[in-house]
Amino acid sequence: MIELINVSLDIYGSKRRILSNINWHVEDGQCWVLFGRNGSGKTKLLEIVNGFIFPTEGEVRRFGKPAIGSDIREIRKRIGYISSVIRDMFNPNEKVIDTVLSGLYSSVGLYRHPTKSEKEKAFELIERAGLGGREQDSINHLSDGEKQKILMLRALINDPDLLILDEPSTGLDIVAREDFLQLLSSITMEREHSVIYVTHHVEEITPLFKNIFILNDGEEFFKGEIDRALSMNVFSSLFGRNIEVFKKGDRLYAQLN
Repeated sequence: MIELINVSLDIYGSKRRILSNINWHVEDGQCWVLFGRNGSGKTKLLEIVNGFIFPTEGEVRRFGKPAIGSDIREIRKRIGYISSVIRDMFNPNEKVIDTVLSGLYSSVGLYRHPTKSEKEKAFELIERAGLGGREQDSINHLSDGEKQKILMLRALINDPDLLILDEPSTGLDIVAREDFLQLLSSITMEREHSVIYVTHHVEEITPLFKNIFILNDGEEFFKGEIDRALSMNVFSSLFGRNIEVFKKGDRLYAQLN
């Protein structure tokens, strides 16, 4: 899916390094958590993965193809991307159905009339998310949790090979967060998407995810299986505090000791 080889990123016109010597391989069918404190470089790393910015050093390969010589517009059609930046681009008066359908063209707004089968697919996804009957509602009539669901449906309508979610639960209350995570897990396991999920909250790490990549100050801090991170007490080392991360049932919880 994605391979980053010795990737580094400097601020343009400055010698300040944001990311340093990142190596990461996301394979087909894998679901990864990209974890780190605020300011650790997670969003910049995602921008490199999506091809929005280029690394200062290193190589990026997407779906087995090098960045040089590849059509990034075609590459992005295989990636479903959810972020607060994209959410803020939409007209608040746009209809729910139009927002979902815009994912077919990776656009903000509709630029052609969708086919009957495309509309049927959008209606099916909206129904699956528990929002059936609200297709003609304006986006600004939705709760924050419902907006995040619609953005995910927009990202999924093209059946992407890779789904990337940049802190999608930010600002959601606990019920909306759990509804969103449940929908993500059910759709992902059914369609077998690869997923990169960005967060700095261990409570959002559901059983869907088996692997974790942890950034700290732009550098690789840990990479591997989540269970191994727990056994090594990685989170206490990351935050510099005595933090106990433990499993209760099939979910993770954190406690400051």
